[in-house]
Amino acid sequence: MYVSIFQIKERCECITVVQKGIRVRLYPTEEQEVLIDKTIGCCRFVHNQTLENCKQSYEQAQHFPSQNERIKNLVSLKKVYEFLKEVDSTALQQSVRDLNSALDNFFKNRNHFGFPQFKSKRRGKQSYRTPYNNSNAKILDNKHLKLPKLGKVRTKKFSMPDEYRIFNITVEKTNTNKYYASICIETEAQPLPKTGKQVGFDLGLIDLLIGSDGTRYERPKFAYAFRDKLAQEQRKLSKMRTKLERVNANLDECKNYQKQKHKVAKLHEHIANCAKDFNHKLSRKLVEEYDFIAMEDLNVSDLIKNRRLAYSIADVRWSQLLTFIKYKCEWYGKVFKQVDRFYASSKICSECGTYHKDIVNSLSVREWVCPDCGTHHDRDMNAAKNILIKALSVGV
Repeated sequence: MYVSIFQIKERCECITVVQKGIRVRLYPTEEQEVLIDKTIGCCRFVHNQTLENCKQSYEQAQHFPSQNERIKNLVSLKKVYEFLKEVDSTALQQSVRDLNSALDNFFKNRNHFGFPQFKSKRRGKQSYRTPYNNSNAKILDNKHLKLPKLGKVRTKKFSMPDEYRIFNITVEKTNTNKYYASICIETEAQPLPKTGKQVGFDLGLIDLLIGSDGTRYERPKFAYAFRDKLAQEQRKLSKMRTKLERVNANLDECKNYQKQKHKVAKLHEHIANCAKDFNHKLSRKLVEEYDFIAMEDLNVSDLIKNRRLAYSIADVRWSQLLTFIKYKCEWYGKVFKQVDRFYASSKICSECGTYHKDIVNSLSVREWVCPDCGTHHDRDMNAAKNILIKALSVGV
């Protein structure tokens, strides 16, 4: 079961309320699977049609339709396309609302948010979201959910807090044809006992985390463990695709090709699940052990452009680990801070505070001695200490 925190807010001085999503596996019947696939397709169709209407309106009248006009357009779409009436209407409405939010974000900050793109059934996340309206979507027990049009759906056993409030349920289909439901709820946070420990962590490729207190966490190599197997299966899939395209065969109707495609997707999913499980367990352990955690605010998208280190950086999944630690600190009443990515933590002596650009001038320098105070430094350990000092200082 995957838990993630989306928002923290205060109900009163003594009670902290959190919104979180609980992800559970679904086991729908064959009829329910057909309806789920149809609902995902209809939501994608409504999104693409609404976006196309917005573009046509801008080309003709130099302005986009208002939010109300986009929502009202759904009624006319249902009159033209009868198949839209067969699926959950609230999911279609939510699809239009999501597009409205994406457009609003684009107009508010075009540098940060891109213009909404058309959705494809062959790539991207395949899902739809249905809001909680008059108990149309709700939890029946710890093994069943109720979803609009689908009715009672069997799930893997899961647990819920004693008191909670449901906002919406997102139904997702993975590349391996598995179905999941993410239940967004609001409940009270449960702070962990205080330990009084503070730590700064430097992220690395040899060791995943290097702590200012001397602790080191070894980097898992899930992708490396399955790299040869994955390469072999991908080559096999590529050869099959090349042969089928030469004879103009329909790939969707070729069973052996679809089996091999499913095999590759299943292997990718296994690697991702192993890494996610490790990061969840490690982040929980850190939050239990420390009251104050400081880390770097790394720009992973730029770091991954380094061809020599790209595979290793993608394998360690820094961004995922930082996200897990951040929301769990908020959830359990701990403090998490990040220092600026341009802070020269590796080039500053943690003892005297002197900046040595010429001594620590490349990644190959793993150990060095400060000429001012004579302290011998391990590069990663010194960086972790400086990160903690910077995070504790005023103005961070």
